Amino acid sequence: MDVKKDTKKRFQVNELEADWGGFLVDADAVASLRFFDRAIKAAAQNDPGIVREAWDQRRTIVTSNGRDFMRYIQEFQNPPNNPACRDLWGLLVIPNAQLAREKGLQTIRRGLHVLQREPLRWPGAALLNLYVRLTADGRAGIHRFKRCPFSEHPERGIHINEPWNTW
Repeated sequence: MDVKKDTKKRFQVNELEADWGGFLVDADAVASLRFFDRAIKAAAQNDPGIVREAWDQRRTIVTSNGRDFMRYIQEFQNPPNNPACRDLWGLLVIPNAQLAREKGLQTIRRGLHVLQREPLRWPGAALLNLYVRLTADGRAGIHRFKRCPFSEHPERGIHINEPWNTW
């Protein structure tokens, strides 16, 4: 068995993370585009439109405007009487101040340092639908959005590899 391949698989959340489209950057965070290899500026002009665009393109939203996006994401993912899943690919909220933003983005450029292990790469963080808030001192507060009940189904849902399935 190839040890390198086995190690990579251990830190993979699920094979579906390969479907991740990259980052979708809101206008208020456009200066962060250069920090990410797979980032584009959002074409939509309003926050609900950006949420829809991110879902369509399987991208993680990057913004400095976390409060409004939290509301729109929750409304999008959990509409009343929703017969289908609409889990997004996460939200990254970065500081407004340019210097704090640059310092913090360097610490998470390749992934998130969690569980005292190898960094969780961004495609995996996106598949887990994480809400990451980068602070001015470069720390990352990490929470998970509630997943769609269909995604959590033990037989037909998305299987999340260990250790990410209990995190």
